[in-house]
Amino acid sequence: KGKSFPYITRDELLDQMSIMRTRFPNYQSYSDAILKDIFKPEELKGATRLEANTLKTMLFISDASNKFQAKELPIEVQESPIFTITTLDFDKNGKKDLFFGGNINHARLKFGKYDANYGLLLRGNGQGQFSSITQQQAGFRLTGDVRSAVLLKDVLILGLNQQPLKAYKMK
Repeated sequence: KGKSFPYITRDELLDQMSIMRTRFPNYQSYSDAILKDIFKPEELKGATRLEANTLKTMLFISDASNKFQAKELPIEVQESPIFTITTLDFDKNGKKDLFFGGNINHARLKFGKYDANYGLLLRGNGQGQFSSITQQQAGFRLTGDVRSAVLLKDVLILGLNQQPLKAYKMK
C-alpha cells in the first residue's frame, strides 16, 4: 500500500542505536513503524536516499559507441547470489561462455540459506546472448560459498569460503 517498513528488526535497531529504546519500548510499538516514525526530520537531515531499479544479475556489453547495453541473463542466474563470473570457452567453439559461482550459506536466520548455485555455466552464442547449460552437462558439483574463480589454461580453479581450492579440468 505504498508504505516502506524497516528491513531490520527492533532488536537489530536497538543493538545499533540504544537511544531508540525509549521510542520503541516494546515490539508492538515498532511493529507498524515506518521511517518517519523511527527518525525525526532533524535526524534525517543530510541523509542520502538510495533506490534500486533492479536486483537482477545482469550483463552489460559495450557497443561500438562505447555505451553499455544491458542484457538479461537466464532465470537460473537469479536463483542464488553471484560472487564471481569468469569467461571461458567450455564447448571449444570459439565463443565466450560464462561461469557463475556464489551462494551464502551463513545468512541471517530469518532469511535462511541462499545455496541454489552448484556452479552455473552459460553458453554464449557470440552475439551477447547466453543460455543455461544443465548441471549434468556442465559437470560442476560445488557445495558452499564460491568467492573466486580463475581459468588457467584449461583448468578452472575455484576458491570457496572455508574450504580447500577446487579445480575442474575442461574436456
